[in-house]
Amino acid sequence: MKKKGSVVEFNDQRDKELLQAFKSQLHLLGTVPLQEVFTRAAMMPASRFWVSERRAMIVISAMLKGDRIESMNTKKREMYHEICRRVKRILEEEPGITLTEATFRVVNSPAPEFYLTPKSARAMIYRLRA
Repeated sequence: MKKKGSVVEFNDQRDKELLQAFKSQLHLLGTVPLQEVFTRAAMMPASRFWVSERRAMIVISAMLKGDRIESMNTKKREMYHEICRRVKRILEEEPGITLTEATFRVVNSPAPEFYLTPKSARAMIYRLRA
C-alpha cells in the first residue's frame, strides 16, 4: 500500500525523539548488550504515530472497506491496526465526527511505541550519531 518514494514529513522530529529514547535507555540499562538498548528504545512510547495524517487516512479508509494490509511489514501493520482500532472507537463514541477528523486526532495522539524493528531503530540511531 505504500507509494514508492513517499517521504515522512517529520523525520527530524521522529529522529530526535528516537535518539532521546535510545539515550535514556542506554543510561538506565548500563552494561547490557547494545541490541537490547535498540529494542527497548524502539518499544518506548512516542509522542505521536509516526505516519502522516494523509497516509494514515488512505490506509485506514482502505482497512475500513475490508482491504487487507498483510503485505506490510509487521511493525507497520501493528501500527495501522492500533490506529484503526482507535479511529473506530472515536467514530462509535462521537457519531458526528468525520473519518478524516478521527484519523487526524489518533495520528497526533501519543503512540504506545515507535513501531520500528530493533534493526530499523539501530540503523536510524547510527545514522544520527554519525
